[in-house]
Amino acid sequence: MKKRSVIIFITLLSVALTFAQQEASFWYFGQNAGLQFDAGTGTVTAITDGQLNTLEGCTSISDTNGNLLFYSDGRTIWNANHMPMANASEALGTGLKGDDSSTSSGLIVPKPQDPSQYYIFTVDEPHHDNPSPPTTVDDGLNNGLMYSLVDITLNGNLGDVVDTEKNVPLITYDPTNTAEERFKCSEKITAVKADDCSSFWVITHFVDKFYAFKVDINGVQTTPIISTVGPEVPTAGYRRNSLGYIKASPDGTKLAVAHFGFALEEAGDASGGVYLFDFDNDTGIVSNSVELYGPENGDSPYGVEFSSENRKVYASVGTGISGNGASTIFQWDLESDDIPNSIAQVHTSNTLSAGALQLGLDKRIYRAQVSFQNFNSSGDYLGVINNPEATGPAVNYDETGVLLDVNGGFQNLSRIGLPPFIQSLFNSQIDIIQNGISTTELKLCIGDSYTLVAEDVPGGTYTWTKDDVALSETTFELFVDEPGFYEVFIEPNNGECPIEGEAVVGIFDIPTATQPQNIVVCEPTETSVFDLTVQDTDILDGQDPALYTVHYYTSQENADDNIDEITGDFSNTETPQIIYARVDNNDNPNCYATTLFTLTVYITPAIDALNDITVCDTDFLGNNMDGLTTTTLDEINAGILGTQDDTLYTITYHPSQQDADDNTNAHPNIYTNTTANTEEIFVRIENNDNTDCYSTGSFFLNVNNAPEANDTTIIQCDEDGIPEGFTTFDLNQVFDDITGGAPNRTINFYVSLSDLENNEDEINADAFDNYFNPHIIYALVTDTTTGCTNIAEITLEASTTASNDTILEAC
Repeated sequence: MKKRSVIIFITLLSVALTFAQQEASFWYFGQNAGLQFDAGTGTVTAITDGQLNTLEGCTSISDTNGNLLFYSDGRTIWNANHMPMANASEALGTGLKGDDSSTSSGLIVPKPQDPSQYYIFTVDEPHHDNPSPPTTVDDGLNNGLMYSLVDITLNGNLGDVVDTEKNVPLITYDPTNTAEERFKCSEKITAVKADDCSSFWVITHFVDKFYAFKVDINGVQTTPIISTVGPEVPTAGYRRNSLGYIKASPDGTKLAVAHFGFALEEAGDASGGVYLFDFDNDTGIVSNSVELYGPENGDSPYGVEFSSENRKVYASVGTGISGNGASTIFQWDLESDDIPNSIAQVHTSNTLSAGALQLGLDKRIYRAQVSFQNFNSSGDYLGVINNPEATGPAVNYDETGVLLDVNGGFQNLSRIGLPPFIQSLFNSQIDIIQNGISTTELKLCIGDSYTLVAEDVPGGTYTWTKDDVALSETTFELFVDEPGFYEVFIEPNNGECPIEGEAVVGIFDIPTATQPQNIVVCEPTETSVFDLTVQDTDILDGQDPALYTVHYYTSQENADDNIDEITGDFSNTETPQIIYARVDNNDNPNCYATTLFTLTVYITPAIDALNDITVCDTDFLGNNMDGLTTTTLDEINAGILGTQDDTLYTITYHPSQQDADDNTNAHPNIYTNTTANTEEIFVRIENNDNTDCYSTGSFFLNVNNAPEANDTTIIQCDEDGIPEGFTTFDLNQVFDDITGGAPNRTINFYVSLSDLENNEDEINADAFDNYFNPHIIYALVTDTTTGCTNIAEITLEASTTASNDTILEAC
């Protein structure tokens, strides 16, 4: 019987401009330009001590208290004293592999749970028009996406690049690849906190693919999550097509991308577009492409940005396909039912080019401003969108928002780039669930309860409601044990912005996990490949597979922690091996049950060698030629086993294949064949621990007939002399009588059977003197083609009184 899930809704949301998120306090960009955000006073100040001079790419980072740590143009890193870090500044200061003419040449991401280490990701300018291979590499062209590790504790706490993790390639240009695969990275890069709130996604784009790299406590996961989603940006004109920013929404649910153009050739210009995508910051998957501003407009988009409340998205668009003249800033409403048609123009300029857009810690959006028509005497101001959550012109765009060139003389100027940051720094949501799973949803199992924890603001006033009805709780914690919709409003009472929000919680069934039958297989070795999913049906035992999923692990701990899941075919590492199965509620994997079963692999013994056997039907006195003989079968066991342990396996012999398979009608070890001359014998070798694990084969027992060996008598006169009755015999005279005239025969003569058996004291056939009268000797007849033998008796008689007339006449 299926249980029904009960869903409870609980929400919590708050602003993010807190002292714990001041990593974006210092900006360095353009021509020695900079900004400083002061969270304490809420002011933004132009600063002039920056050392970088870049057209586009730049990045900077501060600590959580807003103190500058370092900044970079993607090639050189300057520390807080504005000196190049030694290990990042090699010949001519090009130690890192970014490019200051790359849209986002660098992006800094802190290593989770390690406040002393930071990763700087760099992207090159894709010069795919270079020959293959490139003839110039002095400026690090075509290096793609790389990362380097900065340790702030080095160089007297001013930081330096860790030499063992410098310019580590992630997606790298390879001139030897095909044209389509040659350029594995564009100029786009962004980062956002993952759904677990303890790691980050670093995201880049190429052609029609998004690459999302996870950065967690263990470092950079070098294998990306790849999402293929249009539109496709042609590589033929990629040096221009690749221009433009990519940004993640602060809440990590959306991506915005500006594709500068869709040119089909290197030297050409073509219009581009702005696109919105869904981003799953749990899995890293990008999906659902929505065109906000298409190439049919004939323009060249460059900058994109979201508002801090994730309600609006903006793009700076250069007029025409060159992108060097007039420009417009457009806005789209993400809460609209028709987002593309919610487009609103918030600013236009006949002189300013489309520059970068970047959200600040004060929730305003800043715009890089420069005129390519008057490049050396423009860029002294940053534009500002003062109210990004408003609609259309109500955003209050200020073209002279921040004066950069405070000392005059056009020394500190904006160009077209601004430093990107981890977009989550600007998100207004805080994690009050704090379970490491989700910051917005609390998923419980039936029978569970939970305590929600908001920020503990000294002197703050807390107002909680449930289904719009005020609750009595006035602290920063709220115990939850029943369904409802909850809201909280926190007044800090210290001049800072109020904190408010909402969250969702669900209560779900706990499934059952039924123990299945153990799996036993036979294999040539103690290792096998298993498809564990064959156990799903028995484990679920009637539960709906659309609601519950079975996962497999090698330990109970892994099953409980839901780590190191077995995916795909599994090869056992021991036998027997216990496998732990976990059944998850698909809507809440925290509601689960486990069971176990074993995998046992028994070795199927192999038949090492199985050859036909040829024997003779008799080796004793007589003329047995019936093709039957007696054979000791276990004498061939060693050849069948080879190097296999004879204590582990049993060998039997059978009259048919069916008998061998069924292990019936086994032959006795001392076996006399029943079919003359040729008989097929079937062999079975089985594992003593599991008789179902066996192998079979067959061989032929060939029985060659013994050669004909006829008894005969030689009577001849004795020789003159004494004693009487003794003479010399020529034994060759009876060869044909003994063999019957058969070809390929040899005869050896012996006085006794003992001599014959021991092959000693062979008689000289040409002249044998009998020393008994009559005298019986023995002839060993050998068939030289088969090696088979037989024995005949020869009676020798020497006499002066012969019974035979011929002999009588001779005597």
